Amino acid sequence: MPTYDYKCDACGHGFERFQGMSEPPLRECPQCGKPVRRLIGSGTAIHVKGGSSGGAGKSCSLESTGRTCCGRDERCGKTGCGGDSA
Repeated sequence: MPTYDYKCDACGHGFERFQGMSEPPLRECPQCGKPVRRLIGSGTAIHVKGGSSGGAGKSCSLESTGRTCCGRDERCGKTGCGGDSA
């Protein structure tokens, strides 16, 4: 199932939801109950199967995509996010 990002313009709350492609978009913010909008171009990911060392040595995608390997807006400190810890 794809992950969709939503944003509430009233309170600024942003959140993600796993939804089937045939499900209608959410309409209400879970925080304030006001209308939300689904963000365009979000929720995409590429999963490459194969012999990986769990992200070790991968460079952070923050500079190229604006999101890190774990989906955050800033580095989490893991090796795949460009940090020193594993």
